[in-house]
Amino acid sequence: MPKDLLISHPGSLQLLYGIFAAAAQAGWQPRLWTGYHFDETGLIERLAARAPGALAPKLMRELRRRGSDAVPLQAVVRLPWLELPTVAALRSLPRLGALPRLLGLRNAIFDAMVAREVRRHPPALVMPVDSAALTTIRAARAAGVPSLLNQTIGHVAVGQRILMEEAALHPDWADSMPLALPPRLVERARREAIEADAVLAPSAYVERTLIEIGVRPERIFVLPYGVRTDRFAPGPRRSRETGPFRILYVGQISQRKGLAYLLEAVRRLGRSDIELLLVGSIVGAGAGLRSYEGHFRHLANRPHGELAEIYRSADLFVYPSLHEGSAQAIMEALASGLPAIVTANAGSVVREGVEGHIVPIRDVEALAHRIEGLYRDRSRREAFSEAARRRAEEHDWGRYAAGFEPLLKTSSGIVPGPVGGQGINWTRR
Repeated sequence: MPKDLLISHPGSLQLLYGIFAAAAQAGWQPRLWTGYHFDETGLIERLAARAPGALAPKLMRELRRRGSDAVPLQAVVRLPWLELPTVAALRSLPRLGALPRLLGLRNAIFDAMVAREVRRHPPALVMPVDSAALTTIRAARAAGVPSLLNQTIGHVAVGQRILMEEAALHPDWADSMPLALPPRLVERARREAIEADAVLAPSAYVERTLIEIGVRPERIFVLPYGVRTDRFAPGPRRSRETGPFRILYVGQISQRKGLAYLLEAVRRLGRSDIELLLVGSIVGAGAGLRSYEGHFRHLANRPHGELAEIYRSADLFVYPSLHEGSAQAIMEALASGLPAIVTANAGSVVREGVEGHIVPIRDVEALAHRIEGLYRDRSRREAFSEAARRRAEEHDWGRYAAGFEPLLKTSSGIVPGPVGGQGINWTRR
């Protein structure tokens, strides 16, 4: 009989759908608790479809972004009354400084509701997401249920230090990064990682941040995310005669992603036949972008299903993140056959000199040097491109499921123990 796995996440994360499918493929019976999941027949969706004029398709397009056929509706518990007002409030707030407190409140309410479900109907294993997990983890321990924390990004205690440094270095980008998080939220996130019976990390970078805040290495499972290699695939490459050499970045337009360094590298190269395309929503007022006008082109956030063609239109993918988990955009770029230049903090599966290059964070010269090298060396780009596709095929969601199955089996065999000064003392059945 399949074991019951409760997966929870209050917000939006495309990767959840792949994790859900991997659990089902591994023989589990996953349930997803989330803030919102698209339902064509739902009241919210029917009301959105009847909105006046051009608003209806706009709303429906936005709602469809948060859903997947891989997750059957009967396996989803959604709390739109909590999530949708939060999203609306965040988009109307003039200052990013309010974001951590608002999300903290949403996460605490969501966490309490999932914890109540765990107490009422204990599953075989709970898998809450970082920043919305502490009450669930404690309820699971009380019910004798093991917990596997889904740490989707490097720990906030480490990330906050990096971002505070970055705000001092680039004050014009400061409003694109959540700064000065309330100490109680940082401590809550630390307790989650310490008290969980095991922690799932998508990259070595996330693992390093967890160890730095006191999580014992033997309690951390590192498993890189998968990618839809059927959706994202190489296409015909444009010849240099049909357009400029296109560098692509996909993600939030924020200095957490290290974009000031990429923009400066492109400006220093000073080539009219190199185009930098930034795809994603601008966080904050965008003041940091103004001094680079003419050195990049921007496309607003696109639904996930529309990205494949954008990847295929590029020659090179660059992701210079300062603090990450494991950016799905990098995996999609590799699957699309794009050579990639990334930082170690981006948490990717890119290998130096195989699928692309790994550069230090905040290093404009290294970025410019590697970009120019690949701009000039077509044969190397083509070799990296072929290797990138092979690397993505090694990390599709089917391979993820194969790695996820023993991880779930191991995690569900953990007997929760009391919380000690150095974390959970646990034994295996």
